[in-house]
Amino acid sequence: MDLTQSTWMVRDLEQAASDVLLLEDDSVIAGGWDGAIKYWSAEGDTIWGIETPNRISCLTIEADKLYATSGLHLLKIDLTTGNIDWQIQLEGSADAVVVTKKCVIASSSVYDIEHNDFLESAIWSVSFEGEVLETHRMDERPWTLQLSELNVIAGLGRPKSGWIKLDGKGDVIEQKEGWNTPTICSSKKPLLFGRADGSVVNMDENVLHEMKESIAVLSSRGKSLLAADDSGRVDLLSSDELVWSKTGDAVVGLEHGFNHDGDATAWIARWNGAVGSVCVRNSSTGDEIASMDGERVHAISVNERRVGIATEGGQIMVWEQTLFDRRSNQEKPAEEVDEHRNSMLAKLRALRK
Repeated sequence: MDLTQSTWMVRDLEQAASDVLLLEDDSVIAGGWDGAIKYWSAEGDTIWGIETPNRISCLTIEADKLYATSGLHLLKIDLTTGNIDWQIQLEGSADAVVVTKKCVIASSSVYDIEHNDFLESAIWSVSFEGEVLETHRMDERPWTLQLSELNVIAGLGRPKSGWIKLDGKGDVIEQKEGWNTPTICSSKKPLLFGRADGSVVNMDENVLHEMKESIAVLSSRGKSLLAADDSGRVDLLSSDELVWSKTGDAVVGLEHGFNHDGDATAWIARWNGAVGSVCVRNSSTGDEIASMDGERVHAISVNERRVGIATEGGQIMVWEQTLFDRRSNQEKPAEEVDEHRNSMLAKLRALRK
């Protein structure tokens, strides 16, 4: 199926899009490389749009507030009106932000062009009123920043590697260091780390999966894990067992999507340096369900019913489960639809026995 023919909504950010966030009520927020942020309702109507100082690298929601990292700045924005409650300047680029019940925690990093490396990084604890409570400076860059129950976990690069755990107030309560390889990426539920040596590990450094090259992207949902390495290989594991592998261009986005025909979907965005692509696969079999070519994808966001992507060309594209199913079935040959219907009826008859 042509994925472009099944979109529920396409909107234009009017600049290269850098991040997208699907909320639980199906509304959509997107941020751009030049600092624009736009908010659309679940029906696709524009609620508000604002300009911020610089590129949006991370968006997150807590209650009725939006928190964004914009260039050097951390911002708090009223979700209803789009008014900026406050903005503070961090040291170096503001990379990621998460929100606990007690404060806002953000990471920043200083990059040296001459040395082609990060010189210094920091994790900031900020009150809901915009007051900096504490700053933890370090040589290692926090490549990932994730909420984990009541704590915040930062996955670290060289020289110490490992991770740092902060409590809800932003105080460091535990640190694991001495890993021989840096943390590159992480997944949320459960919390897993992808590392430069191609391994996927948990917080105890138990190796759950190994790939040939550095892990580029991770997505976990329950017992299902999607992992991509720098070679363009994507592996799907279920209960730590490899289900299928696919190869191709570099993977720039990877997520578990909504269910389709009784199985979860895997959304894989790739980039070959000139053309981007998105492929939707059946998580159980690896079979392709839909695909499209186009702009490079910079971010993917999902909830139970929808999938959204942000592209280099500024398009914000959203797919909705019911419409996706309907379009998919319309494109299936009649005998394939009948076969699927007969299979479902057979399952129902078996349940009645």
